Amino acid sequence: MAHFSVSSLTQVVLLLVFICWTPSLTGAAFSLEEEFLQLKENYIQMKQVVTSLESTVIEQQAKVTQLEAKVEQQVSLLTSLLREKNERTAAAATDSVPSYPSAVAINGLPSSCGDLKMIGHIWSGFYSVMGSAKMESVYCDFTKLPEDAGFQKWIGFADVKSAPVHFDATRFLSFNEIATPIPFEATRVNEGNAMNATSGIFTAPRPGTYFFSFTGVARLRDSSDFWCSLKFKGIDINNNNWITGASYVGENNGPVDQESPLTLTTIGKLEKGDQVWVEIYYNNSTGSSSFLREDSRQFTHFTGFMLEEEIVASL
Repeated sequence: MAHFSVSSLTQVVLLLVFICWTPSLTGAAFSLEEEFLQLKENYIQMKQVVTSLESTVIEQQAKVTQLEAKVEQQVSLLTSLLREKNERTAAAATDSVPSYPSAVAINGLPSSCGDLKMIGHIWSGFYSVMGSAKMESVYCDFTKLPEDAGFQKWIGFADVKSAPVHFDATRFLSFNEIATPIPFEATRVNEGNAMNATSGIFTAPRPGTYFFSFTGVARLRDSSDFWCSLKFKGIDINNNNWITGASYVGENNGPVDQESPLTLTTIGKLEKGDQVWVEIYYNNSTGSSSFLREDSRQFTHFTGFMLEEEIVASL
């Protein structure tokens, strides 16, 4: 704000008086004394006006100073309020996070929500934990204490495999050897390389539950029966050469000369190293020429895959 001094205001007033005062050519002539007195009176009045203006300026400056002081107070108050608000927000955010003791190590994989809490988990949600033989899915509510109802809810088993295992082996040529594993010329897929096509033997790479299936076409000649069997050889010497599944076709009316499909499926638990294969049988005491028929259409298929893995034994 501009500031006016008394001298500057006096000069302005005298200039205005000088400009505005013009002797009238038509009016009565004033004497110099009268003119001087008139000017003196005007000067006094102007000086009073200047004094009044100076007083007003001083008052306005005081008000401005007061307003500046109030603004500074408001700024200080606003800054304090904002700081307090930020502190409360930070405190509220901290309070919303559950407070737990420092994480501690456990032996092995976590098997419960309690174990997960011990190793440092604080957010409620779905987790995988180790069951007695398989991975299990649970919901953990970490807003509750371990002894509270609902702290852990069991959801089900989690389909976890350390590695996939599945195969599909096939033949291109007919086969007539009995009581021997059927070899295969090709594998369409052999994930995990557990199926040895040349020997015809599948070796379980990990313990678990497996599914097996065999399909083929039996050509009966001179023999009235023909069957295939899925055989098992366990790593336990007391569990060798078990027949775990079989398929049979027969013809009692001669002369025998026919074709018939063979199918079998089975599901079983295997230990690591257990072996499974397929064999054919028929009565060849009279020199039968029966066989497992094959051509470019590939009737013969031996397939298998791991349904569930006993993940505990694989860790």
